Amino acid sequence: MKTFLKVITLAATMVSISAVHAADAQKVGVVFPTKVMQESPQRAAIIKTLEAEFKDRITSLQALEKSIRELEVKMKQDGELMSNNELIALQRKIEVKVSEYKFMGKAFEEDQRRRQGEEQQKASETIRAVIETVAKKEGFDLILNGEEAIFVQPSLDISDKVIQEISTK
Repeated sequence: MKTFLKVITLAATMVSISAVHAADAQKVGVVFPTKVMQESPQRAAIIKTLEAEFKDRITSLQALEKSIRELEVKMKQDGELMSNNELIALQRKIEVKVSEYKFMGKAFEEDQRRRQGEEQQKASETIRAVIETVAKKEGFDLILNGEEAIFVQPSLDISDKVIQEISTK
């Protein structure tokens, strides 16, 4: 019975020592996704794409804003010379344009926010794929999000490697 207990104790000790050595052999890396997104060429491409996509709407909103300002200046300068009916008509015209501007502006912001989210989602998927590629190429067992860590040893940060890899795509 004593021999049996010694064998079990020895086996348990060997298993725990093996587990500790296996944990030491794990290669861990950390990535800061915000840094990767900020420094990747995909960010500039997203900005260019969205600017081109919304250029006409921005121009239209700016023209409407200019029109409103011109009508307000006209009302301020000529308001005293206008008849009451002309003044009311001009005020209503301004109110209609302001309402149109608010409506168009709100729709523009919603569409732009939606499209920006879509483009960022695509970029995030690309970044995830590149992180996985770098992890496999360099033999990492675990990659953590550095932005959620309290402390990260700088030697574990592979963000620059990910940025370099993503720049080649």
